[in-house]
Amino acid sequence: MKVEVRSPLISNLISYPKFNSDEYRKRILDLEKMGVKDVILEGFTQLYELKILGKGHSGIVLKVNTHSGKNFALKIRRLDSRRKDCLTEVNNQKLTNLVGIGPKILENTQDLILMEFIKGKGIFDWLVDHSNLTDLNKKRVVQIVNEILEQCYTLDNLNLDHGELTRIDNHIMISNKNQISIIDFESSSTKRKPSNVTSVTQALLLSGAVSKKISQYIKIKSYDLLLNQLRNYKKIRTRLHFENILSEVNGKR
Repeated sequence: MKVEVRSPLISNLISYPKFNSDEYRKRILDLEKMGVKDVILEGFTQLYELKILGKGHSGIVLKVNTHSGKNFALKIRRLDSRRKDCLTEVNNQKLTNLVGIGPKILENTQDLILMEFIKGKGIFDWLVDHSNLTDLNKKRVVQIVNEILEQCYTLDNLNLDHGELTRIDNHIMISNKNQISIIDFESSSTKRKPSNVTSVTQALLLSGAVSKKISQYIKIKSYDLLLNQLRNYKKIRTRLHFENILSEVNGKR
């Protein structure tokens, strides 16, 4: 369902969770400057009986269409967010964009982020769908896990901590073209020690619903050894220690 950006139907989404007329007018003007024409009401989350892409503690995400005819994701800062603006998130995500990680940001204001739209699913749903389609095998799962770990290693070397990668299904998407994207950098920081590799390894291989699914394809020979490799990496972040972790995934030790 597509509605014009000024439609009263979505006014409570533009100014969420409590409508504020001044904030609404300001945001509408900003959206029009960005070239946003319509909001496409699609997604697995519902607000006011309207479908959206997602809802978090600091913002909601809508699918939008611009005058150019292209679809993008629009993140809108919640009025009740404890963050006064989204500029730290924008700066950190732009940093990751420089190394090819995360949805590309096109434009932003203090309250709005217009970015690349990733058409796909969270990693858990993707794994379930493809295992049901029987087109999933060990080689493919190993490739996915390796790619995620490599992206996290790159983030560690940027000295940027995502902050939410233990909750992996909400923060890693796999597109219809098998592109892996780490999303949602609102909790990210360059001021704390990065733990992206260790956090994501826990979620992929050690605990939780995603690791349980992956364990059907990847058999870790020694969890004690994997934990020891993670401790070594945490102490001294080197490529060698990182590759020791990869060796546990790839069964090459």
